[in-house]
Amino acid sequence: EGVDTANAEFVLEHETEVALAKQLLKLPEVLERLEDELYPNQLCDYLFETSQKFNQFYENCPVIQAETEELRASRTALCTVTSQLLSLSLGLLGIGVLDKI
Repeated sequence: EGVDTANAEFVLEHETEVALAKQLLKLPEVLERLEDELYPNQLCDYLFETSQKFNQFYENCPVIQAETEELRASRTALCTVTSQLLSLSLGLLGIGVLDKI
């Protein structure tokens, strides 16, 4: 059974969900600094921090086994957005990503 993430509203109940969402929202600022200062390591640092925040979220917040369908859709959407952001950012660094492992 698929989860409709296209129209999911984000429900941020756990502190790690909030921390991850805030981290994802920093991307435009990071890209602007990267453009101004030409230090690609800033994007690498951001990706590392984002990966850490995602791991903390995933460890603390059940996605498939979420308590409600709304929360499941929200957490699935948060995973999807994180995946897209990581893929985009790695692409900017010239690093390809795998679709599946």
